[in-house]
Amino acid sequence: MTAGPVTLTIDALELSGIAPAGRFEVARGIESELARLLGSEGVPPGLLAGGAAPAPLILDAATAGSPVELGRAVARALYEGWR
Repeated sequence: MTAGPVTLTIDALELSGIAPAGRFEVARGIESELARLLGSEGVPPGLLAGGAAPAPLILDAATAGSPVELGRAVARALYEGWR
């Protein structure tokens, strides 16, 4: 079965410890990593069932390295929660 386009909307994302200018880099990291995961692993059942984040995600911005890497970590946590 071939999947069609996927549109995912994140209504709100609270970022603590990130400079306001870094928010676009975080968003870019989330977008690129989710695209990669969805393309390589497919759409997980939890996303098909409604897609709400399974729980608040708490990640340490200081250990992420950069805002883009933090975004990628957010995407991986979301994807795993939807599995």
